[in-house]
Amino acid sequence: MKKALFILATAALFLTGCNGFTKTNSEDDTTKNNNNTVVSSLAQCEQKVIDIKQIPETAVLQDSNSQYALYVNLEQEPSEDDFEGTYSVWLADTQAGTAIKVLTTDPSISAPWEQMDKADSDAVEVPMNLIGAASAAHLLASDGSKIIVEGCPDARNIWSYIIDLKTKTAKQLPSTEGVQLIDYEKQEIIASLYDYYPEGGRYSYSNAYSFDGKYLRQDSEPEAE
Repeated sequence: MKKALFILATAALFLTGCNGFTKTNSEDDTTKNNNNTVVSSLAQCEQKVIDIKQIPETAVLQDSNSQYALYVNLEQEPSEDDFEGTYSVWLADTQAGTAIKVLTTDPSISAPWEQMDKADSDAVEVPMNLIGAASAAHLLASDGSKIIVEGCPDARNIWSYIIDLKTKTAKQLPSTEGVQLIDYEKQEIIASLYDYYPEGGRYSYSNAYSFDGKYLRQDSEPEAE
């Protein structure tokens, strides 16, 4: 499938935090799911598996396929000291009727920008309990084992994370303007960044990353803002 097909309005689903990113109908909707996959994925999180009805009523559906649904719930309202607010992320197996709380954000943490300030930086691994933002979420793997969460806790940069439930790891992408596109055929994440010209003024461009957060290439030319 060509990349252009991923941005057709009739196929796209937009999720919004401080910014939006594009999802298309993909293998998430057509893969034959195994009811046992969610058990192994959720059990490895060392989190309590609950009845799906126990997900907070205020939780907002972010993404779903034929078996899995991903929600975020605002736990604490934004304030002068917390621009994003505190969120919890919930993954549900709609066929089994079970769910798990994947994480709760900690907006007080600092992002490791100094470890990913190069143009070709990979995503940086961070502790699962130190995710700074998750006001938007997206299923990255059809079996529910890998997701993306992102938000804007510093009122300036969008923080984007790849969460792997099987390995119990999280990686923050070097992007500052959020995930723009998911290409399932190429297994790539397209994320946007901004930087500054030496003479002044800001520009944006996008990079391609693997589903494991590895830098692949620059995906677009710089564009002045």
